[in-house]
Amino acid sequence: MSRSLNPQFSRRAHARLRGGAWPLVTAAVMATASTAWAQTPPEAPGGSGVLSPAGTQESPSIAAPPAGGVGKSAADVRLESLEQSLAAEKSSRDAEVAALKLELERLRPPAPPILPEAKASPVDFRLSGFLQSDGVLMRQSSEDELNPATGEPLNQTRFLIRRARVRAELTAPWISGALELDGNTVKGPAARLQAAEVSLRYQPDADAPPLAMATVGLFKIPWGHEVLESDRVRPFLERSNAASALFPGEYDLGAQLSGGWRFLRYAVGVMNGHPLGEKSFPGRAPLALKDVVGRLGVDTQLERVGVRAGVSYLVGHGFTRGVAATKDQVTWRDINEDGQVQLPEIQIIPGYPAQASQSFSRDAMGADLTVTVPVTERVTLQALGELYWASNLDRGFQVANPVGAGRALREQGYLVGLTAQVGPHLFAGVRYDFYDPDRDASEVRNGTQVVRTNALSTTAVVLGARLAPYGRVMVEYDHNTNALARTTSGAPTTLPDDALTVRGEVVF
Repeated sequence: MSRSLNPQFSRRAHARLRGGAWPLVTAAVMATASTAWAQTPPEAPGGSGVLSPAGTQESPSIAAPPAGGVGKSAADVRLESLEQSLAAEKSSRDAEVAALKLELERLRPPAPPILPEAKASPVDFRLSGFLQSDGVLMRQSSEDELNPATGEPLNQTRFLIRRARVRAELTAPWISGALELDGNTVKGPAARLQAAEVSLRYQPDADAPPLAMATVGLFKIPWGHEVLESDRVRPFLERSNAASALFPGEYDLGAQLSGGWRFLRYAVGVMNGHPLGEKSFPGRAPLALKDVVGRLGVDTQLERVGVRAGVSYLVGHGFTRGVAATKDQVTWRDINEDGQVQLPEIQIIPGYPAQASQSFSRDAMGADLTVTVPVTERVTLQALGELYWASNLDRGFQVANPVGAGRALREQGYLVGLTAQVGPHLFAGVRYDFYDPDRDASEVRNGTQVVRTNALSTTAVVLGARLAPYGRVMVEYDHNTNALARTTSGAPTTLPDDALTVRGEVVF
């Protein structure tokens, strides 16, 4: 009953059987068997014989059972033949596939060796920096002359390197550190250490600020918004007058504990109290007493509005250097200009005893607020404001010396500003800041004690283009109000001091 199958039929049957068609084949076979059994002549009643094709009853014959002990029907034989044919077809196809695979492997070019994957290191090292080159195109207070007291040039219409910094940062799971160097030509070519810090931190979430981080070394003073803002992202050329006078240089030596939880931010540090940019003892510590300075704030996103705010506080001690003892001196002043020494022309200047160096207390409070609002898809506005109240803290403009003045020197300053980011490249801003180094200043005019102001104010307007992430080009006009000038008669007057500056910045 076996016969060769059509190759096309065999392939279809093979595919169906491999695709899970065995239940259908089984059902078809069972149906065929049922039909065959239905066509088998029934036994004659009352006997065990079978009917002949002519309808006559034949004597039953006992046939020898097959080897299996049970007789096979035609359907069983046919199913067995079909299974054998499909198995043979499958073996043939498997052999063909194996041969094709061997041929494909022989023709395929040899694959390059697979290198083992390097495991990700938990240590992150970054090297970055930026350069800010300024061209002061106009400065009204400039003169082609030298300062008679310091010998420094009074001309400010010039080109200079404001900042050229390189920073290396290393971050490991529990420890991090940073080293930053700065070069500039503000007061001639200079190179100095800008930052050097080592930190231990606990940071369970890599996408959130550390819960606690202890830092020691040379780092930014934890105060307000302007002092902590990076020079490479600030939308204006320089910080306000108040920030430059109270926190010159922004970096000081000390130890700090900082961190954050959700939207809260905190930082408190114990510092020498003599930042790198101050005039008296930059980067040093003439006193064993230290300044305690800190900030507590929030940094959060309220739907589409970003809010960053905080309050800052400082308490510490300043230092006034002593005066060495002097001897009595005899001077001669030729009053009548006759070249002859006469008794009335001889003067005796008495000496003074030595005065020891002294310390004095100082403190400050501050508040800052920054609100960022996306107006459209291309325009984002940012409003900022900051307040300063201080006593005996001026270290960069009119250095506070309450010992010499005989009273406390109260400082006050504030700023308000608005910036706009237009698309990915253009930005603009306007800022007004005010600083008074001595709110109680007075002087004698014509024998009368009168109040005088030492206040400074600046209105800055900036326009720039950002070529992210490579740098920026900025143009800023500063309208400076300086009330410290004097007329030829000695009366106070406002000094014209407006400036126009162009800056090119590159970041790497």
